[in-house]
Amino acid sequence: MAEHKFEYGPIARGIYLALLWLVVLTAFAFPELLHWHLLLVLFLGLGLRPLLEKTGLYDLYAHVTAAFVEGWDRKFVEKRRQEIERKRQRKMYRRFGKDDPRLPKNW
Repeated sequence: MAEHKFEYGPIARGIYLALLWLVVLTAFAFPELLHWHLLLVLFLGLGLRPLLEKTGLYDLYAHVTAAFVEGWDRKFVEKRRQEIERKRQRKMYRRFGKDDPRLPKNW
């Protein structure tokens, strides 16, 4: 059997197990909706992963999330680098006198 591109997380598995247990409740409370509930559970259990893999939607999702995280990380690293550079410059120029109290914090 071929390896899957992804595995469902614990939250998705918990929701699926809850849907499986709700089949019993649906059978007693809403018997007219039972077949729709069973179709949903079957699709989620057997059809969703192949659909996401074959259409390329999972690859698109993985690419978009990776690009977002990479961009966020790049911004964070750049901001941190600027903070360190400012701190170094302030330390270097501190010997010339005190800061003006009218300046913004971390100037």
